Amino acid sequence: MKTMELNPMAVSLNESEEKVMSLKKATKNFLKAMGKFAKATGRFFIVISPAYPQYMESLRRENNAQ
Repeated sequence: MKTMELNPMAVSLNESEEKVMSLKKATKNFLKAMGKFAKATGRFFIVISPAYPQYMESLRRENNAQ
């Protein structure tokens, strides 16, 4: 186990390290959330892509009928 001399500078450095670690953790969580969002978006487009041509065809038919 490492011993640490307790003085204001040591406390300041320790708090700084904690802030850096919490920032790294927040960044990791953000990237994880963005990855989940990208996967969900990809799944959405895969599901909706077969219906899109049918939707466009129905719009064309409506415009031609008018």
